[in-house]
Amino acid sequence: MNARVNMVKGGIIIDVINVVQARLAQAAGFTAVCPLNCTPADLEERKMSRMVDPRVTRAISNAVLIPTVVKITIGHDVEADVAVEVGANFIDESEFAISDPATFYIEEKLNLSVPVICGVSNLADCVRRMREGASILRTKHDSPDVRADDTLVMLNSILTDLELLRAADDDADEWFEENEMTEDEVEHLKDVNSLSYFPIYASGGISTPRDVALMMKIGCSGVFVDNSVFASDNPRNRLRAIAKAVTSYKNMEDMVALSIGTAERFV
Repeated sequence: MNARVNMVKGGIIIDVINVVQARLAQAAGFTAVCPLNCTPADLEERKMSRMVDPRVTRAISNAVLIPTVVKITIGHDVEADVAVEVGANFIDESEFAISDPATFYIEEKLNLSVPVICGVSNLADCVRRMREGASILRTKHDSPDVRADDTLVMLNSILTDLELLRAADDDADEWFEENEMTEDEVEHLKDVNSLSYFPIYASGGISTPRDVALMMKIGCSGVFVDNSVFASDNPRNRLRAIAKAVTSYKNMEDMVALSIGTAERFV
């Protein structure tokens, strides 16, 4: 499990809808691809999307050497097993694959043979998903129509709360009560506080090198990029620039070069 997580640590993952996109992402330097059975625009209309057709997962897994992340319905053990059978290297319990946000997550994630990724919106979510065995966390949103600044606010809130609790040590009873933490969750939070590596990834509305640099600068462990990148004027150049921004975000000369030709226009 740890070896697979290390393969994407500090890296960048992108949604793809076919083998061509997956190969482009691999060539650009992305660390993993996530097959979709629809585009973000389709998601906006349909409001939900079930697990991708196994034929798509298998085709993409066979076409690239980088890991494949498969989204499944939250709590759906059978979809998880099917995804692994057809080549998934990671499983993502996706909020966009359900219509009821109260659905329970898979409780014994460590029983699965691949690492599990889960969406979180606050530190309490992080603790609960990690207690269930999630290996990677990512910011989640109620709607696919999200912008990078929304993700930044959520990520900053999670990391700020983590630092505050680490500083508070045992004097955090008020926070525990506000977030309705059980005794077991409180104990697990102490384990989380002792981690030198906190596996939180930025996800939602990220589509430019500058977005990626901003997320890395604030302290996330990696980034998920939208499929909308493939609709840009020059997807190959943008993919390369985004992938390089993960390691070049501290160098402003590099960021200027990576930003050329990657402007976003909002209507």
